[in-house]
Amino acid sequence: MKRRRLISLLLVFMLLASPLCAFAADAGYHPDAYDGALPFSDSLYAADEIAGEARVTFEYLRAEQAVPDDMPEIGCRAAYLADPVSGKVFFEKNAHAKMYPASTTKILTALLVLENCDPDDMVTVSQRAIDLVPEGYTTAALQAGESLSVYVMLQALLIPSANDAAYALAEHVSGNIEAFASLCNDRAKALGCETLHFVNPNGVHDEDHYCSAYDLYLIAGECRKYDVFNEIVSTKYFTVPATDRYPRKDRIYTNTNELLLPYSGNFYADCTGIKTGHTTPAGECLVSSASRAGLDLICVVLGGRILDDENERFSDTITLLDYVYENYSYKKIADQRKPLAQVNIDNAVKDTPMLNVVLQTDIFSVAPNSVNEDNVITEIDLPEELKAPIQKHQVLGTVTYRVDGLIYSANMIAGNEVIKKPFWLYNLLVSLAAALMLLFVVAAVRRSARRKKRRAQRMKNSAQ
Repeated sequence: MKRRRLISLLLVFMLLASPLCAFAADAGYHPDAYDGALPFSDSLYAADEIAGEARVTFEYLRAEQAVPDDMPEIGCRAAYLADPVSGKVFFEKNAHAKMYPASTTKILTALLVLENCDPDDMVTVSQRAIDLVPEGYTTAALQAGESLSVYVMLQALLIPSANDAAYALAEHVSGNIEAFASLCNDRAKALGCETLHFVNPNGVHDEDHYCSAYDLYLIAGECRKYDVFNEIVSTKYFTVPATDRYPRKDRIYTNTNELLLPYSGNFYADCTGIKTGHTTPAGECLVSSASRAGLDLICVVLGGRILDDENERFSDTITLLDYVYENYSYKKIADQRKPLAQVNIDNAVKDTPMLNVVLQTDIFSVAPNSVNEDNVITEIDLPEELKAPIQKHQVLGTVTYRVDGLIYSANMIAGNEVIKKPFWLYNLLVSLAAALMLLFVVAAVRRSARRKKRRAQRMKNSAQ
């Protein structure tokens, strides 16, 4: 009776101590059935996700950007040159000073037209729009009463810099010039312009009409979001179509931006726009855009001069663009195919103990030519301990790259699956060990019982 009680107590103890009690809760889990939350006891990543759409965030810290020793010198009184995608600044000179913009004003006029009109809308030219143009200012010979599409009017505005088109578009959008000027100022403020105050849609000189090089950079960057704008500002030649008020097709104009014209001495093959400007008080002005090998730039120069038949708005712009393209490039700084780390996972099966930690996506950046994948400053944020099971593409942590003022952050993910050692095998081994122990105990009890029986028999025989 005592022997049976001892055996029963041993069995109860082993069942309570064995992981078999926990096995039922884990038996239904399989990596293929992953639902976004791993069992808490199996992983440090109870709330980890499987990577979906690649996400790369970045910020620009000007203080971390190196200042080159060979910065170019220019004659224009103000300038601003930057990458509109990242905001990275390559050059600035009096960038926030109050300047007269002349016809670069028309970039903001174009933005408001694009935001408030359809390119196919028809604009009827008023006599007032024609009469408002001061003598000596450029026009497209528009006629009172003729109707032209918004698209054609934008061409007239931006290619030959027609002031009659500017007034006609302003009236079409706002009804009158004063209301349109107010709309310009409100929109500029919303964009983050710090200096700008406009009183007309075309830059006809007025002491109260001014902005900064930085303001024009912001406006141009917003305009570049419109394909229609990009198409027009890169057009070399333009003809105003015939209308019932002007039946001839002789209103033919050339773009005032010589950077676009192959026959000019200022041709720049990478130039994609945007707009010139000139008045005597404003000097020579140019807002330009360029693109080479994935690196897009917007350059603003204001207050240039004409010296020995050289127009500083073009020569300075070429100097600045060449400076950037010769020293910087748009390049891959991190490759998702190259493991960031290889981690040995202790509780993994023998066939998958090694985890490759990889990027979720390639990362590209504007960087000095001296920077490459091997010398980018890299900061990895990965937990000290990783445990199986781990799914392929599971988000494990983040990595940060610092590239000359630009800081990129992206997910690090599992490049391969890591399978946990089978739980049933562990339980089987424990159970076998328990069974052996039980057999040992039973055998010991039986031996003890036999010895007692023999001893009792000997005592009985002695008594006889």
